[in-house]
Amino acid sequence: MLCYENSISQLNFIEPQSLCDYDLINEVASSEDLASILGMLLFDDTLSSSLKKQVKQQLRVLKAKKRN
Repeated sequence: MLCYENSISQLNFIEPQSLCDYDLINEVASSEDLASILGMLLFDDTLSSSLKKQVKQQLRVLKAKKRN
């Protein structure tokens, strides 16, 4: 499970409920297009406002890392 923990650190605001969730998060975290994937989540009307805030915050972190 340690490899999962390292690869999903950027998505630590998502709480996986199963091993399949870990697999999906790991796949998304290793994507070269993580910012686009997170951006698409913002258009999901079923997402809670608190989770959308966390997604926006993570997008800001990713953009700041790109600038450096």
